[in-house]
Parts: sequence; C-alpha cells; structure tokens
Amino acid sequence: MIPRHLLVLLLAIGVIPDGAASQVVPRLVADKEHSVPGTQVGQFESFRIVSSILHETRRIYVSRPSSFSSTAPARRYPVVVVVDGEELAVPVAAVSAHLVRMGQIPEAIIVGIENTNRLRDLTPPGLSVSGSTTHEGGDRFLDFIEQELLPAVDKEFRGAAPRTFVGHSSGGILATYVAATRPEFRAVVAIDAPVSLGDDWLAKKLTARASAPGTAPLRYVSYEAKFGWPEQRWRALVAAAPASWILHREALTRESHESMAMLSSYLGLREVFSDYSMLAAPQQPSTSILPYYTNVSAALGAPVVPPQKLLGQLLEDLLAQGLGAPSREAYEVLVAGYGTPTSDRALTARLGDVERRPAPAETIQGLLSTPFPSPTEAQAYLGDWRGHVWMKPDEPRSDTVSLRIEVVDGKVSGETVHRTASGEAWVQKWEYMRITSTGLTYGFMNQIRPRAVVLFEATLVGDTLSGASRFGGMDFRLPDGSTPPGVHFSFTRVRK
Repeated sequence: MIPRHLLVLLLAIGVIPDGAASQVVPRLVADKEHSVPGTQVGQFESFRIVSSILHETRRIYVSRPSSFSSTAPARRYPVVVVVDGEELAVPVAAVSAHLVRMGQIPEAIIVGIENTNRLRDLTPPGLSVSGSTTHEGGDRFLDFIEQELLPAVDKEFRGAAPRTFVGHSSGGILATYVAATRPEFRAVVAIDAPVSLGDDWLAKKLTARASAPGTAPLRYVSYEAKFGWPEQRWRALVAAAPASWILHREALTRESHESMAMLSSYLGLREVFSDYSMLAAPQQPSTSILPYYTNVSAALGAPVVPPQKLLGQLLEDLLAQGLGAPSREAYEVLVAGYGTPTSDRALTARLGDVERRPAPAETIQGLLSTPFPSPTEAQAYLGDWRGHVWMKPDEPRSDTVSLRIEVVDGKVSGETVHRTASGEAWVQKWEYMRITSTGLTYGFMNQIRPRAVVLFEATLVGDTLSGASRFGGMDFRLPDGSTPPGVHFSFTRVRK
C-alpha cells in the first residue's frame, strides 16, 4: 500500500491521475515576433489567445519552471497570474526564480497578461477608480482568466492549483477583489492597492467573505507605500478571518509607489508560501519531512512537490542514516518532481546498497529519545569542567570551553559553553547524555550539515574527562569516501 504522504506527492507530480475531466479550451498561439520588454531571450514566451468572453485577442507571457523540460508530461505546476504583465511579469519571474532555488516557494508557471484597456479590466464592478463608472469589466476579465486562460495554461503547460494572483496599484485593487470573490485563487499578493476607495468598498467586501460561514482558506498579503488599508478596517478583517486564513500587511517605508514592485513581489510570494519553505520544514527526524509536505499540500488545497534543494539534502541524509525504504521514497519524489539527477548512476548504486543492509542499530531518533541518567547515576560527573578542544595535535589550545553538568528540578542537564576572547558566551544545550563503563557520552544535534548528533565520547580518569567526537546516527563520509576527523577534547573539573 502506498503511504498517504507519498500518494499526495505522486498526485502532485501526476504519476496518479486526479480524475479531472478534459474540456474544450482556447488555444495559446505562439507570438514569436513579440517578446516581453526587458527580459532575457527564453525567459518568457509570448502567446495570443482569442477570448470569447472579452471579444478580443489578448497577448500573454508565459515563463516555464526550470524543471519543465526534465520532467514527465504528467508533472503539474502551480500557476501565478500577474496583471500588468508587460511591466510586472519580469520582476515576479526574477524573484520567483531566486526563491525557488532557495527552496522557499514551489516551482510555478508565471503568466503575465498584457493590458488593452487597463481601467476597464482592473476595476471591479461597484467601484469607481480614477473617475471611471461603477460598471467596469473586472468581473468579466476575471471570468476570462478563470474560464479561458487558466484552462489553456493547464492544458498546454501542465498548470494546476494552487493558483496565486499578483497585482500592483489598480492591479492591487483587482487582486483584493479576487481575494474577496474568487476562491479559485488560494493566494493573493496586493501591492499598494488603494483599498480605501469608495468608502472602503474593497475592505468591506473582503471582510464580508471572511465573516461568511464555511469560507474557503485564503492567503492574502498587502504591501504598502503610498496606498493601502485603513488601520481600523485591517483590524476588523483580522478579527473576522477564520483560522484557515493567513493575513499579512506591511508598510515599505523606504519604497515609493513606483519602486516597490520587485521587493513586494519577493516578500509577498515568500509570505504566502511561508509554510512551504524548506526553512519551515522539520529538521528531525528526516522521515517526518515528506509527511510534512502532505500537510502543506492540504493547507494549499492542492498537492505540491517539496523543494528540490531540500529533497536532495533529505536523500543524502536518509542514505547516510542507512534508512532504505525512506531513501527510496525520497528518490522517487525527487526524480518524478525534478527529473533524473546527473549523478543518478552513483546515487542508485548507493540506494541499492543501503536497501540491502540490515536496519541500523543506532539512529538519530533513537539517540535523541534516550533518557538522561538520574542524579544518582550522574553523581560522579556533576560540576563545572574547563578545558579545550582541537582537531590537529599541533593546534594552539586555550581554556575557552567549559562544561556544566547539574541537577535542575530533580533532572540532570548538561551544556557546553564557548567563550570568545572578549568574554562573550555561546551555550549549547545537550540533547543526549549516557553514562558508560569508562565515562560518559554527551551530545547535541549538529547545527549545520550533516544533520547528525555530534557525540562526545569521554573517558573519566580522576578529575579529567577526555576523548573524541563522532557523528552519531549517520554514516557520514567525505567525497573521497573517508570518515571525517573528529574533534579531540580534554576537560578538568574546576568545581563540584
């Protein structure tokens, strides 16, 4: 039986069909004579689409994810819709590419829509903007996006939910209207939107949706320099919003209405996908990471593939931990989501070797769950110890490191204290401690890669603790296959 978390990820990459019915949609026709101003060749492609809803032909700009040509045709991608596409699509694509590389947002198809009649299309009916009527075509324009453009993108570029909408100024007005009226879009980034127009018409509209029973989840962010939300209206929105909503508002004090588009796009995309970021994922145990992204998928309302950077690190960690079945799961998600790695031959050989081995006797999870000794068992080690650590025999040594082992509220605790030349202290709390036949072993999770437990295996002779460190719960190897050298240490008790 396929584990639930893997099933969700396989749906995201299209290995298992989701049962969606095919439909007749307009075609995107390549417009090779036109390119987005200011973009590098190949970053965007230009297309035309004939809309029966708008009764006109619109120019569309599409930027494909970097893995698009490396993955199977069934792989699906989230879609980010950008209005004022001839201006805003470029910065959105630029910041998106960086955030994707850093593992902070999912790969997505960026779709920029060029203007023909901006005031008509970006003004919701019921609101007057720049002297317009209150009967403009914002709803019709959104119908075109939802009923014609998105199905065309889904069909020709493997688009899918979750959908994100990004708009600046008048585009921010429409973006806020999208948040209030179009649940198809799970995430909305509104940049310097004059929400107070029409007696706070947009604010009232979005707050009404927030107050409605059973309203769908939403992620809405507002970045402001010249325009934005009245404070009282924002507080009312936050108070009315259900727990499933993520709301964020921020003033960019060193930006102007014109200069803020790129920074707001970066901050906005990062914010609406904050739980997707590899920085938000659990660090331990490694086997919890894929299930975590199942929960992220549920929160976004559609399956998403974990970040490529994180999947690569996860696979390395699981292989080093000797966990065969979890390594296989991570490998399958990585390959299906981003294509076959260049090092696949060596990777699959390692994977096969790990799968053939027996389950490891020492695991990170097992080490971290080991109970600390009792105060009686640790009696011989209580007190303060001072000494030094070194990697090479001829390395200069100074008494800048100390250990403190004590009983707090009836329980044994330990910590390592590092002091700088200026006297500043950095404290590392122990997460593992065990009394051995010759001394004690203590340790904590490594704060950088490899994400193993750093174990300090000490022998007690009189009032001196000495020994060396190693990585626990992980068979970490250097590129040449050798085991990295450990840190040596020696501490003398200075207070019982």
